[in-house]
Amino acid sequence: MAAARNMISSSTMRWVGRLLPWALLVIALVLMFSEVSNPDLLRLLGTPWARAGALAIVMTAIILTGGIDLSVGSMIGLSSMVMGVLWKQGWSIPLAGLAAVIVGIAAGSANGGLVVIGLPPLVATLATMAFYFGLSMVLYGAEQRITGMPNQWAEFAGVPTEYWILLVTFLTALFVIHYTRFGRWCYAIGENPLAARFAAVPVKRTQWFLYAASGLVAGLLAVVYTIRDGAIPDAHRGIELKAITCVVVGGTLITGGRGGIPLTLLGLAVITNIDLALGFVSARVDVLKGEGRMVVIGVLLISVATWNEWTASDESRRT
Repeated sequence: MAAARNMISSSTMRWVGRLLPWALLVIALVLMFSEVSNPDLLRLLGTPWARAGALAIVMTAIILTGGIDLSVGSMIGLSSMVMGVLWKQGWSIPLAGLAAVIVGIAAGSANGGLVVIGLPPLVATLATMAFYFGLSMVLYGAEQRITGMPNQWAEFAGVPTEYWILLVTFLTALFVIHYTRFGRWCYAIGENPLAARFAAVPVKRTQWFLYAASGLVAGLLAVVYTIRDGAIPDAHRGIELKAITCVVVGGTLITGGRGGIPLTLLGLAVITNIDLALGFVSARVDVLKGEGRMVVIGVLLISVATWNEWTASDESRRT
């Protein structure tokens, strides 16, 4: 009888864990549409979350391997400043944008190199977060906020380009992580890196590639942001928290080995709608302005991450 009760309890916990993001999404949508009077505004208000979502998609693959990238905001800032400074010096928009993307890839590759040589991903990307931000501030010291670029790339087919980057990143990651050998490597590394090495999985090459891909997406987002709003080194500080929150709320295990790309898209939908809805509510409730919304997101992140770890550890004890 006790064993049966334990099995029922474990099964219930798994189902609650699977339904939790959907329940949060329903709550967020109800709250959102009870506050929004002009739904067309959501297209523009959701643009920052489209950037966070694109980063979250790549972050999912990194977290599946047991890693993390805290430097994504600093990489966007550095790439953005490089593009702005080069444009001011007479470079064309395409060439300056290409340089920004190359800087993003180089920064991501450096992160991957530090992880490959043995530094813990948390320590490595925390250090490069400060380093890349410092470099962008050095460039900022020579120039003030750089604006005035032609914004012909800010939208495509009437939709902000960030949404297209999110779509392409999602479809690419969905195929690579869930339908290729590379994706199976990511899960194997997250489950047990040592066992993955013995199974001939190229652990270091896989890790390096993922961090380089994170830099690529950061560079692309930097180009679009710089064209629309200008080069600002600290404009994306804190975006790593948003990206990680989308991954965890969707149901991906923060310690790696369990989760997936569609779950992160679900997490993005949950967090985006909650944040935008709270933004509308903040017009009446001062405590929800700015930092207050970040507190709500932080509490949600801690709660869902704790639940995911609890259910995962319970499952491992029973298997």
